[in-house]
Parts: sequence; structure tokens; C-alpha cells
Amino acid sequence: MKMRGLKYICMAFFILFTAFPAHEAAAAEKSTEMKVKLKNYLGNQTTVTIMATGDYQMPDGKDFIKSGEELTVKVESGKLAIYKLAKKIGTYDSFTVMPVNEASLLNVNNRPYPGSMEFMVEGGYIRPINHVHIEEYVKGVVPREMPALWHIEALKAQTIAARTYALRYQSTVIDDTVSYQVYGGADGHPHSNLAAEQTKGLVIKHDGKLIEALFSSSNGGMTELNSNVWTNGEPLDYLAIKVDPFDSKTRWSIELDKQQINLSDKDLSKPADWWTSVKEKDTTVVPNLKIWLQRNGYSKKDMKITDIPVLSVSDKTSGGRVTKGSIQLNFLVRDIVTDTGELVPQTLILTNVAASKIREMVGTDKMKSYLALDSKQANPDKIVLEGLGFGHGVGMSQYGARNRAEAGQTYQEIIGFYYPNTTIVREYSDGGAGPAAEPVVNKDTAAPKITNILTSGNYSTEKASISYNLNEAAVVTVQVADSKGKVVATPTKGKSLRKGDQSATWNFANVTNGTYTATITAIDGSNNKKSVSTKITVKKTTGNVTATVLNMREKTNTTSKIVGQLKKNQTVTILAQQGNWYKVKQGNKSGYVSKAYIKKS
Repeated sequence: MKMRGLKYICMAFFILFTAFPAHEAAAAEKSTEMKVKLKNYLGNQTTVTIMATGDYQMPDGKDFIKSGEELTVKVESGKLAIYKLAKKIGTYDSFTVMPVNEASLLNVNNRPYPGSMEFMVEGGYIRPINHVHIEEYVKGVVPREMPALWHIEALKAQTIAARTYALRYQSTVIDDTVSYQVYGGADGHPHSNLAAEQTKGLVIKHDGKLIEALFSSSNGGMTELNSNVWTNGEPLDYLAIKVDPFDSKTRWSIELDKQQINLSDKDLSKPADWWTSVKEKDTTVVPNLKIWLQRNGYSKKDMKITDIPVLSVSDKTSGGRVTKGSIQLNFLVRDIVTDTGELVPQTLILTNVAASKIREMVGTDKMKSYLALDSKQANPDKIVLEGLGFGHGVGMSQYGARNRAEAGQTYQEIIGFYYPNTTIVREYSDGGAGPAAEPVVNKDTAAPKITNILTSGNYSTEKASISYNLNEAAVVTVQVADSKGKVVATPTKGKSLRKGDQSATWNFANVTNGTYTATITAIDGSNNKKSVSTKITVKKTTGNVTATVLNMREKTNTTSKIVGQLKKNQTVTILAQQGNWYKVKQGNKSGYVSKAYIKKS
């Protein structure tokens, strides 16, 4: 399930990265039907098989297929021929079939689809178009955009985003590929279906209009502004740059040798002697570079990349994402030779081109985002690119939504964070007629409550426990400061915690006696903040060594291993007493000594 989930999350990035519509759905749009061309699963076919779980008719009332029957549709002379067994029973330019019972499903090449189905010829292939209710469409989309067994609140947020995205397109014929949203018909999942049913009709709006409900797999811990990614668009009020502590911060890295093939011992005039036996060092990025070259002037060419002297990214947006990149490739093409048959070295240099071109060349599954980290090139013979996130980072982070849900946040809180200044409304009622404009969520203005604060210390381990209770999920930081306000420790830093009892551990081994202040700060999913403080008194017992030389031992006996030595008049911290022995600490060493040779201060 883990691998399946990751695969589907990757799909979500491509869907929204390649499609950023500029239009708004018309306010008067009342239809709840989607029209979806079947391309993704079906592919380009000249023959398809149809089966049904119920009776289907044509618009004129003519029977088309009975429950349990099987028909074959073929492209013949640019038309659609229908066969029952081996007998042709009709020929059409195009045709539409509708279920007699709404609950019936039509199987097209063994995948079931709800609603009506229109069949046409497109480019010489059979192209079905599924006319399906928006709610059934969403059920077929969500488990292909987010793993269906993820937390129900994350699935609800994804469902509402997918429904909002789809309704902006209901006036056009979309398809079931990553160009829009991947749709799998009735081949859904009970858990994600439940999320759809529990949020039926809910969409996200800003100023009364459906929003661009953009999402990606992982934003790397920082959301991005839409206009930083798609430069032809105006900044949208409900998409902003802000820190997302709940994102999983998916990390990616690319490491390449600048020299892929050493040509110093290769005779370019005799490539037949070595060409087939020599391969590039890299097996991950180089194949993608070759594919790009083949698509850009070197179609079907046999080539070898010998060097990658340059591969870099630059020019960061206000959200920290790169917008430019440079690359140089030195390569050989098997049939580009001189008159004498000697290979002619080729060079491609791209300088300060769009970072999207660099990402396309190296592979979107290798350079997973534009949130690149500043790398220090420790080895001049290698190229290293590192970054965080998977996708464009605009709008909702799917991993962030999952982590927020698991921390106790509701779908309203998740949507409120990723799409600020928006409202969730019920766009249509159970009957599917017209906008209901019913607000579902109000802005959360209440700060988290931090109660039941308790502190306790253990001088043997030199650690203190700070326990407390949260009334809601929050991102928590716990800091300890001395009497002058200087922070001496941060036991918890920006950690996503569930509601309920929590604790932090402070190691006070390296501080002196005194009164310290522990401050707990909690920020909820709506960015409401609360801080509370409590005092912790550290009073360690000290003593002076009275013996000329005193051995510190591993255990409480004189035959135990010696772990250190103390000298007369040295001051030690007494951690604990065990019989006639003290456990003491001096510097960074601790051990047991006879209490007879320690005089308490």
C-alpha cells in the first residue's frame, strides 16, 4: 500500500502542474454532470468490449445491451460497428447509451463506469465519453490522487479540492488523464467513497467564486505563490507563501560524475572496437537526458553522453524556489562521423533557461521540486543537486494534509490553512439542483489551551520532564531560558503534536544552579498562537574531594573498572547516593566514588 500511495501522490503533482486554467466557472452553472473522455486506462483502441450490470438503451428508447450481455465495438471505415458474438448488429457515426436503472454500470474493457456513455471515433480510435454525476466522478478521482486508506479527514480535504477543481471544468469535455484529474470510473474504494459521501456538494470559494484548488504531493515545508510558478497569472488572495511545519519535507538529491565516459583511451576513429561495451557511469539521470535529446533533434539516434560539465539551478522566488537553470552536455552520436568514419563530439549548452526545462531533462521523478537547497560542492568532479518537496508547492500539500489529519485536525482546519480567506459551501443539495451557498466552516479564532503543566527533575540523570495537556492538535515549541532571559535549551522545536497529554525532556547537565523559565508555545492549524510559562529550579548538590587521588569507578565496588580520576579539592556534582557510594560528575565524566572522600559543599 505504501508504494501504491506514493505513486498516486506523484500523479497529483503532474495534474496540477500542467493544467492551470484561467477561467472561472459561471455562477449560473447548475449542472452537476461531468463529461470525461476515456484515454488513460483505455488508451487508443480500435476494438473494445462492453458488458453491463443492467439494461442500457439509446436516447430513442431502443434497447442497446441487456444485463450480463457482451458486445464488441470496432472501428470500420471511420464508423463504429457493433457486434454481438460474430454478428454485426449496427453501424453508427457515434452513439450514446443510458442506463435504465441509475445504479447500473457499463464495463468498457473490464472497467466499470457509472452514468451514460457516448461513443465516437477520434483520430481513428474509439473514444468513449462518460457522462457522469459530479459525485460519482469525484469517487472515481480521489483514490487516484491520494491513497484511499489515508486518514478520513485528509481524504475529505482532497475530495473537496477535487470537486472544486472539477466544477470549474464542467462546461467543457475533460479527459481522465493527468492533464486534468485521473479518473477511474466506478473502480473506487469504500474508504475514499465515504469521504465523498460525507462531504457531498461541498466546494471551496473565495468572494463567491470557485477557487483554483491546486495541490501537490509535498511542499517541502514552504507553500508557494501561484504567480511564482505560473508567471502569466496574477497572485491569488487564497494562495500564499508560508511555513508548513506539517509537511513531510520529502527530500530528493541528484549526484552525478561530471565525466561519464573517459575518452582518453578510446579511438574515435574506430568506434566499433568499444562502442557497445562502454556505458555511462550514471544509470538514473543520464537515460532521461538521452530521451530528451532524442525528442529534440536526435530522434532514434544511438548516443553516449561523455561529460556533464554543468548542471545548476538559480534565481529563487520569494518562496525559495528556483526559476532558472543551466546545463552542458558533451556527447557522441553513433552515425555523426567525419568522411573517414571518426566520431564528431557534440555539445549542448543551455544557460539561464527556465528551471522547468532542466527538470524535464533530468526527470521530474529525480528533481522532484523547485525548492532546491544550497549545495556545497565538496568534490569538484561531481555535481550535486538537493531539494525538498515533490511538486509545485502551491495550495494543499497532500502529505501535509495527511499529517495534519493524523495530528487531530479536521478537513475544515486543513483547508483553512492551505486555502486562507476562503469559505467551504454546499454548492448543491441532495437533489443536485443549484447552489445552496451554505457556509460550512467559520474561521477558527480560538488559541490553543495549554493546561496541567507539571515539572519534575531527576538529578541522577540530570534531566527534567515538562508535561502538559493540549486541547487541540498544534505545532509546539518548548524553550528553557535562564534568569536573564537567554535561551539555554529547546527541548521541542516546531513539532506537530496531537491533542492530549504531551511532555518534553530538558537535559540540565550543563547549566548551573538557579531558577529557569520553561515556555510552551502552541500554534494551531489556523495560526492561532498561545504561550505559557512555568518555573524550574535547579539545585544540584556539590562536594569537594578530600583524598589526594580518588578513582571514579564504573560500578559500586573497588574492583570495578576505573573510568576517571579526581584530585584533592576538586569540586564534583553529586548525582545520587547508593549505600556508601556517591555517583558523581566532573566535567563530562561520571562514575562512583566512596562517599568517605567527598565533603558536601
